Order: sequence, then C-alpha cells, then structure tokens
Amino acid sequence: MRAFLSLMITSLPVLYMLLIMASFFFLSHKSKTGRFFLVLAGIWLFIISTPLIPKSLVKSLEIKYSQFTVESLKNLPGSCDIIVLGGGHSDDKNLSPNNQLSTTALARLAEGIRIHRMVAGSRLILSGYRGRSELSQSLILYRTALMLGIDSTSMAMQELPSNTRMEAEEYIKNFGKANGLIIVTSDIHMPRAMILFQKAGLNPVAAPTNQIIRYGSKKDPWWWIPSSENIGMMDAVIHEYAGMLWSGVGGK
Repeated sequence: MRAFLSLMITSLPVLYMLLIMASFFFLSHKSKTGRFFLVLAGIWLFIISTPLIPKSLVKSLEIKYSQFTVESLKNLPGSCDIIVLGGGHSDDKNLSPNNQLSTTALARLAEGIRIHRMVAGSRLILSGYRGRSELSQSLILYRTALMLGIDSTSMAMQELPSNTRMEAEEYIKNFGKANGLIIVTSDIHMPRAMILFQKAGLNPVAAPTNQIIRYGSKKDPWWWIPSSENIGMMDAVIHEYAGMLWSGVGGK
C-alpha cells in the first residue's frame, strides 16, 4: 500500500489523473467542470516542469545538513561506524559490481569510503535488501568496496532492511547503540533519515552526498526552460515529504 500510494502521488500520475477527470467531465457534457480540471492540469504541468518550485523545495531539504569535513571529526567518539544507506541496484551478472549499482548508490558508497579513510578505525556498514533481485544491494556494495581497496575486516553488511526505518532498527539489532554513527545518504534524503534514526534512539552525524542542487562558476542561461529534470526533482521532493508524513503518523 505504501509503495502504491508513493507512486500515485508523484508528478506524472497526478497530471494523468487531472486529465482523466477533465476528459470524464467533457464526455459527461459538463464542460465547465471539464475546463476547470484541464486548467488545473496545465497549472500542475507548469509547476512540475519549470525549475522555480521544484528547485526551491529541493533546496529546503538540502540546506539542512552540511557535507562531512575534517571539522566534523571533532564531534566523533573514539569508535565509529559509517552506515551507507541503500539506493538501488541491479543483479545483472554481465556487469561488474560497481556497474550493478545505481548512480545514487554508487555516489553514497564513494562518500562512505571517503569518510572511512578519514576516520581511523571506523567500520563501514553497507545496507540494502535484495528486492526482486537474487543479490542484495548490501552484497553488491560490499563487492564494489572490495574492488576499491577496502579491507573486508573493516566492513559489515545489513541485507534485510527494505527502507530507512528498518535500516535504523537493523543497525541497533546488529551493532547496538554504543558506537558513534555517521549516516551516508543522498542530501535530499538526509533530513528524513536523521529523523528516523533519532526516533530509533540513535544520535548520528549526518554525511550528505549526491546533491541535486549544485552551483557552478557560471549560471546556465537556459535554466528556466521546462525539462524532465525538473519533474524528477519534484518527484524526489514529493517522495521525501510524503515519507516524513507517513513516519509522523506512525506508518511503517
């Protein structure tokens, strides 16, 4: 039910529903109501495809936590775990482990490894279930980290969690609450991840990565043109805020 609702409230399904409603009322000879839904569909398309609102909403989530730096090391206890949250994968056996990971998962792993090399004696916790694949994402993250030179003795896996709440609960079940904890996940997802880990009784340090909003030295003169990229940003924002709402009302 949660997955279905999450899909139905994203940008394009909402647009299609508005167009279907408009068509229904036109066919029912209720032109005034049909025009209302048609105009509503046009307004919604403008909102989701132009950058102003999607970028503003993404920024509202991505400004909450800063990137992990050397200064962040001052807040860490002696023993520290770094958990890399799941972000998508394939078990295509024709591909190397790094190419089986989604771009999101690969970005999270790269950041996790960067921090692992900064934090002496840290342990890398790789998280993610198998979904409909034969291999878990945790295992593919592990194999990719091995390829990148990370020692197997400094890593552990969580192969069962299918969402962020379960990742927090599984971490406590496997490793307890004694160690310091750094969460590595996408910047836009970090506020929700921190809420869920804190609700589970942990006090983690945020290490956001895979930022959507990035500022270059020169501004793109065509930034205002409607694009599918803006629709993707809107979908990501809807997913995060819906997840926060679902968690807030006790959803699992």
